[in-house]
Amino acid sequence: MKLFLHDLIALIKKDLSIEKHTREIFLVMLIFALSILFILNFALDTEVKARSSGAAGLIWVILVISGQLSLNQIMNLEKQGNMLEALLAAPISRTAIYFSKAITCFLGMYGMALVIFPLYSIFYNTPLNSAHILWISALGCWGYAALGVLISAMTIQTRMRDILLPILFFPVIIPLIVAAVKSTGAIFQGETIGTAMPWISQLIAFNVIFTAIGMISFEYIVEE
Repeated sequence: MKLFLHDLIALIKKDLSIEKHTREIFLVMLIFALSILFILNFALDTEVKARSSGAAGLIWVILVISGQLSLNQIMNLEKQGNMLEALLAAPISRTAIYFSKAITCFLGMYGMALVIFPLYSIFYNTPLNSAHILWISALGCWGYAALGVLISAMTIQTRMRDILLPILFFPVIIPLIVAAVKSTGAIFQGETIGTAMPWISQLIAFNVIFTAIGMISFEYIVEE
């Protein structure tokens, strides 16, 4: 366990160090997300109530598409210069590699969520009056990362990867996004956390299932 944590931390530091120097992932995600927010600010109804009712859906659309950019870059970094082959040849747990990629993707996507939520509140005059949004969005971002890294690893060696990844990924991720939108929307509307619990339970179940699948199958996927 100690060796596993050591490898995991080292891999995460490697990915974050690359991002710190290149700024390829978060900067692209941020510019993309801000562009969508700016465009929608002029395109949507100016009525505060209408904007509040659609806030959750709009925010998660932005996060999903931004997260797709993150997935592409995270696995492409390993493909360049045969870095993935070097990782697989090293005495490192494949599960540690999986979790390092998932955590890196999660940090990028959740960091984006922490930027988008307050910006949406400012641009659209929509109050964010509950801290429940923070951990609900964290659940959504983790499920997205856990499944996204797994499918990204499946398609990394294909020539049509950029097309195949969203085709395989988006149909499977729909239950997670629906649950995230419904639970976040309930909080936006001022409802109690109990009202959103069925959707939150779906988020948790999705996370547990696909994290477990990732732990079990990642080793076999990357070695094919």
